[in-house]
Amino acid sequence: MKRLLDPIARVHLRATTRQLSSRALEAQCLCGSVQLRLDADAEPSHAAAFCHCTICRAFHGAPFAMEAGFPVDACETSGATASYRSSRHFERRRCAACGTPCGAVHHKLGAIFLPTALFAKPGAPSPPPGFEPTMHIFYERRVVGDAFEQDGLPKYHRMPP
Repeated sequence: MKRLLDPIARVHLRATTRQLSSRALEAQCLCGSVQLRLDADAEPSHAAAFCHCTICRAFHGAPFAMEAGFPVDACETSGATASYRSSRHFERRRCAACGTPCGAVHHKLGAIFLPTALFAKPGAPSPPPGFEPTMHIFYERRVVGDAFEQDGLPKYHRMPP
């Protein structure tokens, strides 16, 4: 049985090794208690993907998750979160007030995986740079049938090589 870590952990602005540019992509949870600022100049460390694994599906309460990975120091997080360690290196975070998934830190990789939906702007022609989906992972575990068969993206049964 996995256990909840720091049920209501106060997450302070992350001290970064570099100054975030004044241009930042900003997002927040549903209630606004947790804010995320991603350096607009940050390059993704892990390409945006649709993840169909059972953990992501359960955590997001959806048939798949869409996340993109960035270096941890490229993102500032503020607000109260609840953390759950779903594996030895992977810590998932939700807003402590409304429960919105607010990212996951992979401690071994030094990456934060951000839900792309938080950064998508209504009516925008496409997601912000770095958030466009590039693949499907854990595709054999999908629960939406063949809805993605013709999307032109590569499909991996596990993590890509």
